Amino acid sequence: MILTKYMLLLKRLFKKKSYMVMLAMVPLLVLALKEVSHGDAGLMTIGVYIPGDDYSSNDLRESIEDEPGSFKYIFYNDRDKLIEDVKCQQLSEGWICPDNLDKSVESIVSTGQTDSKIEIVIREQGLSHLLSREVLNSRMYQSLARQMASSYISDKLYKGSQSKEQNEKILNTFDSYEINGNLFEMGYLDDTKPQNNNDTNYIMMPLRGMLALWLLTLSIAASMYYLEDEKNGLFIWWKPRFRLIRDFLYYLVIMAIPTIMVIVGLRFGGVSTSLHREILSITIYDFALICLANILRETIGTIKGLGIIMPVLIMASALLSPVFVDFKESRILQNLCPTFHYLNSINDAYYLKTLILFTIILVIMYIMIRLIIRR
Repeated sequence: MILTKYMLLLKRLFKKKSYMVMLAMVPLLVLALKEVSHGDAGLMTIGVYIPGDDYSSNDLRESIEDEPGSFKYIFYNDRDKLIEDVKCQQLSEGWICPDNLDKSVESIVSTGQTDSKIEIVIREQGLSHLLSREVLNSRMYQSLARQMASSYISDKLYKGSQSKEQNEKILNTFDSYEINGNLFEMGYLDDTKPQNNNDTNYIMMPLRGMLALWLLTLSIAASMYYLEDEKNGLFIWWKPRFRLIRDFLYYLVIMAIPTIMVIVGLRFGGVSTSLHREILSITIYDFALICLANILRETIGTIKGLGIIMPVLIMASALLSPVFVDFKESRILQNLCPTFHYLNSINDAYYLKTLILFTIILVIMYIMIRLIIRR
């Protein structure tokens, strides 16, 4: 009989258009991010103008052609055309190299500065442009390291007065030491490794945080459904001995299918870790959200009030949790956010413990609030 009531509740949920719209957001979000991440443009479209034919120019050109990474590069023969395409937003940004990149590298190594620099043309500032600057630095490292090694050896062996043949021999020796393979391997504190260790997709990285915020939104919506059902008299004949259990199961019915969709979405999006840790972390996170939603329902008490607090809570959680950026300076405030503990618990057992502790505190708070209200 009790199970039938919850099955009927689930059946009634599927008749609510708002609930169905919220469920549809997960596959749409995952598919949209995957489409963007695997599109032709990748993370950014960068125009590249390399007029020179020296070693550094050729090396930069070859590194871009052989390993484009997450960016899409378009080579230009006209500097002005590149700038115009940046202005028209056909390009995210442009890289304009000097006529002789070797000369610029040599000047940087010998004096620490150069007049002929690589120009980075952007229309507006953003985090992706900071990332592209780091990528450009890494691609120029080979040429800088080559010139620095040449200058150092020349100074030590020939006191800076080497012949052209001797200088070429030094450079050829440097070029002969070719490094193959990846020096780095990424791993987390609990010895797990990312699903896509060698092909990290930057666009898919915020997916887990966005879905976690979506679950938070859904838990508050569950409180709205509860208040609506309470107003319509659903609970008049539904009075179990332990109301806390009834309330928890009510929320659990609403959260169960979305939670399964999140796990599948993370797997499909390529950002999930071990299935055991995923299920464990998200189950505890759901429990924390249910407790938080019950506390908000009891303290606020109206659908309008929950509607007002919802965007504030979502924005605060987005800022305090590492959804897009992790602000480590605000750890005290972050510890008050369940989403922060959940996102970190996936790859760190310490935060799994703090998530459990946070949930226990919320349970105690809810029980105390219920006892106060009964009085």
